[in-house]
Amino acid sequence: MDIIYRFDPYAPLDLKRPKNNREALKTLHQGNCRFYSMVNHLQNVQDGKKVDSMVVPISPVQLGIPVVGGLEQMHSPFAAVLGCADARVPIEHIFDCSSNDLFVVRVAGNVLGLECIGSIDYAATALRESLQSIIVLGHTHCGAVGAAVKVYLSPSSFAEVAFSHPVRTIIDRIMVSVRSAAEALQEVHGPKVSKNKQYKDLLINASCFVNAAFTAYDLQREVNAVAKGLTVSYSVYDMAWSTVNSTPIRSAEEAYDAHAFGTAPKNPEALHAIALEIAQCMKPSKS
Repeated sequence: MDIIYRFDPYAPLDLKRPKNNREALKTLHQGNCRFYSMVNHLQNVQDGKKVDSMVVPISPVQLGIPVVGGLEQMHSPFAAVLGCADARVPIEHIFDCSSNDLFVVRVAGNVLGLECIGSIDYAATALRESLQSIIVLGHTHCGAVGAAVKVYLSPSSFAEVAFSHPVRTIIDRIMVSVRSAAEALQEVHGPKVSKNKQYKDLLINASCFVNAAFTAYDLQREVNAVAKGLTVSYSVYDMAWSTVNSTPIRSAEEAYDAHAFGTAPKNPEALHAIALEIAQCMKPSKS
């Protein structure tokens, strides 16, 4: 198996940047498709399939190497991403982005605390000339969301975190999304869904998506207060399939039929509609 990173020092530097939100989202989606192709290539090798060598072109700009000695690059990301701190979600990698492409803020559960708001506000104002899009990126099997679901299903377990103010703050912020996801699951699949043996996993998965959408809703209001014309979107990185999607999927093929990004809901009613759409993608077992 050969994966070759090819660097041509004499190739012209491509410094094109997306000019609007639509182009920025398209660039991110195309980057994720390239990332998935690499992952799929490696998995095919592991499965014993014969595959061709993979050549990955790379430039000093992508590596963050200053092209001219003694001269730093201008800070010019085209997108800001609020993501989870989970080490299994390398944000620049999953979007196949270069150094200086993304302004990344990471916190457990991709929740919106004051420090995160301050960081995004900075990007939306000081970097407005280059910034075209803001993304809230969750991921499947999020530990912070799982902790909030545990507290929701078993309130007595809240005592485990009640005396840790920082941890309690994260769980409290996610709890709104967990309750919304639970209500949506019952509305779509009936009240008996809570008795399903897979219910906890269903609720965690649905809550990861609703949490990303809810944070985007909250963040859009904050961004509107400091900068006009910036759209906040949301997505969830599926760690099983290495793709980003706005609704749950069951296979990589479904990722190409689904929308990679959803637009932040404008009001609570729109958020509820998103929660219902997410619940409809869930398939509880019949037992």
